[in-house]
Amino acid sequence: MSGCSPEAYRRRADLQVDKILADRKETTLDYQPQTEVGPEETPAPPSRAAYDRVPYTVIAPPVPSPVEPSRVQMKHEALGPVQLFPTGVGVPDSDEEADAVGPEAARQQAANAFRLGPPVPGERAQRLDLFGALSFATINSRQYRTRMEELYLAALDVTLQRHLLSPRPFVQQSFGISGGQADVDYAAALTATTAAGVRQRLPYGGEVVAQTLVTFVNALTDSADSGESAAIVLSGSVPLLRGAGLINLEALIASERGVVYSVRSFEEYRRSFAVDIASAYFRLLTRQNLVNNRRTQVRNYEVLVERTRALYAAGRIRFLEVQRTSAAYLQAQSRLITAQLTLQNAVDDFKVLLGMDVATDLEIVPVELQANVPDLSGDALAVANRLRLDLQTARDQIEDARRGIENAENGLLPDLNLTGQASVGNRVNTPGRQIDARSSQYSAGVAFDLPVDRLAERNIYRRSLIAFERSRRNYEVLRDNIEADVRASVRQIRSAQATLDLQSNAIALARRRLEYASELLRQGQIDARDLVEAQTALLEAQDSYDSARADVQIALLQFMRDTGTLRVDPAAGAIGRALDRENIPNEVDLERVE
Repeated sequence: MSGCSPEAYRRRADLQVDKILADRKETTLDYQPQTEVGPEETPAPPSRAAYDRVPYTVIAPPVPSPVEPSRVQMKHEALGPVQLFPTGVGVPDSDEEADAVGPEAARQQAANAFRLGPPVPGERAQRLDLFGALSFATINSRQYRTRMEELYLAALDVTLQRHLLSPRPFVQQSFGISGGQADVDYAAALTATTAAGVRQRLPYGGEVVAQTLVTFVNALTDSADSGESAAIVLSGSVPLLRGAGLINLEALIASERGVVYSVRSFEEYRRSFAVDIASAYFRLLTRQNLVNNRRTQVRNYEVLVERTRALYAAGRIRFLEVQRTSAAYLQAQSRLITAQLTLQNAVDDFKVLLGMDVATDLEIVPVELQANVPDLSGDALAVANRLRLDLQTARDQIEDARRGIENAENGLLPDLNLTGQASVGNRVNTPGRQIDARSSQYSAGVAFDLPVDRLAERNIYRRSLIAFERSRRNYEVLRDNIEADVRASVRQIRSAQATLDLQSNAIALARRRLEYASELLRQGQIDARDLVEAQTALLEAQDSYDSARADVQIALLQFMRDTGTLRVDPAAGAIGRALDRENIPNEVDLERVE
């Protein structure tokens, strides 16, 4: 009996596998790399929790939503401080002249001069802000729909497993004709048989079947006899060793737990989906601001060229300064065209992400958001270890692997099955409806099969031990990756906040530098190069400010996603309401999707 123990099977499997690997490694690699997989410590028997149908899920407590819309909607302008042309260089003296050469006029003129390609066909543009984009993507995103279908299919598997463990009725009907030659006196008859009943799989192994059999024989020749028979049969088979116990519920347990894992996975996807949409939205706003900043710069350089020409005509500067400002003006036009092209490509990519037809004219509406910076002084790693849904699933899958070991051990046992059957029907030459207890019959038996051939089962058992070790390693790797992501998210928030403050100060410093440089140029004390550099410094500071502001908002969402505290249910804030498919307005969905 010791030779049939699980440990013996594992040792024999290891010996055979090691011999095969040693031969193949020598002939293939010409050396022997160390690839032994054991022996591992045999895990403890699975706890009762390993057989629970629904694993326990730690739900994140309600926390403030990381971004909420403020009461005032943001105008169509840069997220950072708006660039105004400095005092003393090209600044008009009258309000009428200001309307012609101000920043708003510069944006309009540059848009008309450098718009790429014809307008997108359509009656009117589809206007979406952050929360409108989330709602639209929830309805129209192809990937989102695919993930919903996967969740549905996981639940569909459970329906089958539950059905297989419930009473299952069946009805079978057959017709046949039989006959023969001289040996059977040329007898021929038509036979009709109907079987109806119910079969029930037992939770801990075996099956019980109750059925009624009715047979009619219609003689086709005088040498055959017509007749009918009926019987009520109860039969069953119960395993006592191999195949007995909770292993019979494994398919149901796995499907039930699989649904929980699919729900967790879908929720993790929804959180990442919201972060991805929001990140793309904030990046689009940043690109819009880059275009606006460069439009303003184009107009400023245009005015600067006029002013340097006037100063040259007055004899205050050399003509080389006019050439420098003219070259800077052309470079600004080129940068504006590049920024417009990049923005249009990014908008098309955003449409694909949302599931929108790329031919649709889309207008991204900036909104002012109230960002709630979380408390970064707490133990974010402990929160993530407790609330991350994928980490909870990885822990539960270790229990699944333990359960798999016990099921594999069951497959190594001998077969010992108890069978029985009882029936009652009508007597010979009586109508089928006359059931008579005197015709009852019964039988019982025990079948025993020694485990003399368990190679396949041995390999399954060895695989289950390796699967257990892999599940533990997968959990450790996932836990370490989550901790690294959380630490990176905390650093990203702090870095983005610091960058935002620095760039705000840099904008103020660049403006003062530009004002001072413009005054010195007017007096002829510096070259135009200094003024161009001051303009470029202000533009770069504004670009960095816009990017840093988007980084703060994105980092907040990523931090809450990485710690498992990002709630996307309708009661958790604007993001959750935007992802509520049942309450999304119809106008968010395009007609082509219906």
